[in-house]
Amino acid sequence: MKRLTCIVLLMSAMCLAGCRTTQYVPVETIKTEYKTRDSIRHDSIYQRDSIYVIDRGDTVYTYKDRYLYKYLYLNRIDTVIKTDSVQIPYPVEKALTRWQKAKIELGGWAFGVLIMLAIVLIIRLLKN
Repeated sequence: MKRLTCIVLLMSAMCLAGCRTTQYVPVETIKTEYKTRDSIRHDSIYQRDSIYVIDRGDTVYTYKDRYLYKYLYLNRIDTVIKTDSVQIPYPVEKALTRWQKAKIELGGWAFGVLIMLAIVLIIRLLKN
């Protein structure tokens, strides 16, 4: 039993350890920039208008002081959003061989055939 435990541990260590080189996969990098400019401008008018009417013969005195206040705050916010997608290619060290490409292609066809067989079997079971 002790020997079997050692063999299982060695086999699992072999399965977990590998000698293969690292293969980089191209990763898409998305970069988003937000630029905000906030500008507050004061557009104000302060004007004094005065009316003096003096008539001393019959005593008419009119003093009017009028002020014109106009305070405007112009607040403008400009926002520019720029999204840039850049793909960073990493070189693949080894290309697939013809045998590996054929296995990939035949694997897709095999799944299609299995799905068709499953559909045919379901139809036959439903008819009977």
